[in-house]
Amino acid sequence: MKKLFPLLFALLPFCLHAQADIAEARTFADGATVTVTGIVTSGIELGGIRYLQDATGGISAFPGTGSVPFAPVPGDNITITGTMARYNGLTELNPVTALTINSSGNALPVPQVITPAQIDETVECELVQILDATFTAGGSTFTSTTWDFTASGESGIVFFRTGHPLIGTTVPSGVLNMTGIASQFSFSGIGGYQLLPRGAADLVLTSAINVSGAVVQENITTTSFDLSWPTDNAGSSYVNYGLTPALGTIVGDVSPTTAHTVPLTGLAPATFYYAQVFSVLGNDTAVNTTHVYSTASLSSGTMRAYFNQSVDNSVATWQNAVGLFGAVNDTIAAYIDRSMLTLDVAMYNVSDATIITALNNALTRGVQIRYITEGANTNTGLSSLNASVPVLQRLNSTGSGMHNKFMSIDAEDVDNAWVMSGSTNWTAENLFDDANNLVFIQDQALARAYRLEFDEMWGSSGAVPNSGNSLFGPAKFDNTPHEFVIGGDRVESYFSPSDHTNAEIVRAIQNADRDVHFSLLVITDNNISNALIAANNNFSVSAAGLVEQVNGTGSDYDALVTAGLEMHSFANIAGQLHHKYAIIDEGFPQFDPLVITGSHNWSSSADSENDENTLIIHNDTIANLFWQEWHARVAVGINENTSSIASLNAFPNPVNDLLQLRYTLTEGGTTTASVLDATGRVMMKQRVNGIPGANSGRIDTRVLPEGFYLLMLENNGTHQQIPFVKAK
Repeated sequence: MKKLFPLLFALLPFCLHAQADIAEARTFADGATVTVTGIVTSGIELGGIRYLQDATGGISAFPGTGSVPFAPVPGDNITITGTMARYNGLTELNPVTALTINSSGNALPVPQVITPAQIDETVECELVQILDATFTAGGSTFTSTTWDFTASGESGIVFFRTGHPLIGTTVPSGVLNMTGIASQFSFSGIGGYQLLPRGAADLVLTSAINVSGAVVQENITTTSFDLSWPTDNAGSSYVNYGLTPALGTIVGDVSPTTAHTVPLTGLAPATFYYAQVFSVLGNDTAVNTTHVYSTASLSSGTMRAYFNQSVDNSVATWQNAVGLFGAVNDTIAAYIDRSMLTLDVAMYNVSDATIITALNNALTRGVQIRYITEGANTNTGLSSLNASVPVLQRLNSTGSGMHNKFMSIDAEDVDNAWVMSGSTNWTAENLFDDANNLVFIQDQALARAYRLEFDEMWGSSGAVPNSGNSLFGPAKFDNTPHEFVIGGDRVESYFSPSDHTNAEIVRAIQNADRDVHFSLLVITDNNISNALIAANNNFSVSAAGLVEQVNGTGSDYDALVTAGLEMHSFANIAGQLHHKYAIIDEGFPQFDPLVITGSHNWSSSADSENDENTLIIHNDTIANLFWQEWHARVAVGINENTSSIASLNAFPNPVNDLLQLRYTLTEGGTTTASVLDATGRVMMKQRVNGIPGANSGRIDTRVLPEGFYLLMLENNGTHQQIPFVKAK
């Protein structure tokens, strides 16, 4: 019997309700049941989770499965019982099995003043304050993602969840004292400690004058542009600018105003200038973050859009759109064949021999080629690429990783500088089967911007990559110009995740005057969906969309249907709808028609994890070309959205080994089963039974990492999808 005592003592923390102060509770192992008492320091603005604190420390409580009703408010003194857990590094009680509100309206603990580097385990879940902080992206608009800031010479991040009250407000540009909860989110080594402000009262500007909105670049010419910005109080208007981040030239006006504009003149074409605006009031100075701006180029500004599926020329107003069908790879190869100096390629995946041959031929005639790709992909085409071409892979990425699909061609040649963007990967599926678009723009300034983004990932501006300096994903900086005038039209350029692209998509939707039409692989970002719903609720605006992944994890498709938008599902149509575009105010030149396109899916991972590129092209001709493509896709959706797959089921779900399939077909034929990850990447594909009536099959999921997936069954040109979870 003596041998049982050590075992019994070891099990006690998991069996007994132990009353403890919070500091002691934090030392308990996962699975222990513990009771703590503390003051609640957060409310619904941070979601269902609550943070509480006593004199010894802080802890979080999440009402997961098995919890009692749990919605205390800040200032409540509560006693709770729950199970110790660590969620992505954060110490929490989950589930909460007992709650007592001892009193309400209590004063919150005084925040501990720390520096960004001191947001760590010793203050996790406590109220803290950081003094003299500055946001890197001052003047932008808050969205549900992480935002960088600096203070005391150190860097940190704040995070806002969907529905946070600060989403949609302007990121402060001045110096501020910032209060919030010290929290943590560390997933597979990505992320770390972060500050969670609870509302506007947690961000307190400290200067007598502050930049109160975005800095806007206007009146762009080949030799000049204006910078404009607002301040909350009247002060002078100055810009410090130069060809490097060191700046060095100051121009401006001493006259006090709250609406500031300073022209920069005598500049060079297609040249990038670093600039910092500032305004002075008495002894205080409002200073904005340094940004980079471009003059216009002397290039032609030619813009061309291509589509790989059918188009409807009956709605053409300026020129007929081009559906390339089987000639997409030839078209891309033709642009590669025009290169004379440099080719910088950032491509998610490649398998096409025609394009690889064109790259090899370019190398032979002396073109310098640099190539970046996503390391998790097969990239079968690269085995045929000349071994002299340096290739850099993004490795150990989350989400889709290096998801770009762009080329910068001859960036230093004013007449031959081209940028290729759009949604098309260089694979057989994307080039020929899946609905995609390509955009080519002849402009040196834009080509230089894309080259600058390439250099950041490459780690150098030279021919050979520098892996030590290479930056991908969240490590990148907002270091490229965003505003261009190309052929007389405004073009905006954004790279993810540094440029907070989802906020720019939301802004474009909010500025719609008549209509928004979108064609997407996936839409899971709630901020964008809410903007679409709000636009559609405006009596003068209508919104309509085409979506491929309607049943995936986090899909907003059903919510948009419920909200009254005209929506078309492409889940049962052969080939993926792989587009990531929107058309706004097409046919209304007085309302600034535009197209949003690029590699950026409308998801949070595209905005916060992946390397992506997005163009917003303010051009009525381009808008009408995409409108012709949209009309053709709608017709396909209406005519072909009848599936030969009568039913589809898969079990067990979650699964950790063999996923069993049961499905019924109304007609026989070639039938395949594919597994797609949450971003649409095909992880597995195999032939299965395809006879009329009931069928069965199975997929071995043991090679898949744990996570959320889509099972897609294809039969006779139609398909159905259902989600499943791969467990450990």
